[in-house]
Amino acid sequence: MHIKKIHVILALLILIPSFVNLGVPIYNRDSPELLGMPFFYWFQTFWLFASAGFYIVFARLKGNHE
Repeated sequence: MHIKKIHVILALLILIPSFVNLGVPIYNRDSPELLGMPFFYWFQTFWLFASAGFYIVFARLKGNHE
């Protein structure tokens, strides 16, 4: 079975944010703080925007591939 490189990249763009957000022990702590916010909150906020970026790249690559 031949898997194209683009399909691997597309899968990673969707799976990376999912695995990071499922890894709760990675970010279930208070320190370090950023602007007075505990790590948990700013880490989740960062990944909200990062996930949107991953999806935008995914959508563009998928659109160019079809």
